Amino acid sequence: MAEIPWETVTESSGASFDSIRDIFVHSLQAEHFWIRRLSGRSTEGVYGAPFTKYAEINSIKEYADTVEAETNKYLEKLTNQELQSVFEYKGRDGNINRNFTEDVLMHVVEEEIHHRGEILCIYWQHDIQPPYISYTTYKGQNTR
Repeated sequence: MAEIPWETVTESSGASFDSIRDIFVHSLQAEHFWIRRLSGRSTEGVYGAPFTKYAEINSIKEYADTVEAETNKYLEKLTNQELQSVFEYKGRDGNINRNFTEDVLMHVVEEEIHHRGEILCIYWQHDIQPPYISYTTYKGQNTR
């Protein structure tokens, strides 16, 4: 996003959220929400900030860094036993839901993939070639 015009980042796109920025920030908020919930921390305010709070690319990067740090801290301490445990939480409908922690984390990944695909499509609609970033490239893994 830092390499494309800010007007394009914030332009209404007609997707699940109004713009590239909004889709990306929502994706961060979803990860932040679930990691906080799984960590037993408060989720209050995660979805409270309007997308317009992120008025330039650096504010989005700062939020992304915060979410990544919290996620990494949670995952570093996660045990196999916790991964296979049942996580119980109240849903938006007020009902109690029970899912394996592993399944909740897969939901976070699925949500990220869904919204990343939306963003890629918006790039293509603007004739912008999105960068190729695979997970292994991001992690810098290279096995031979």
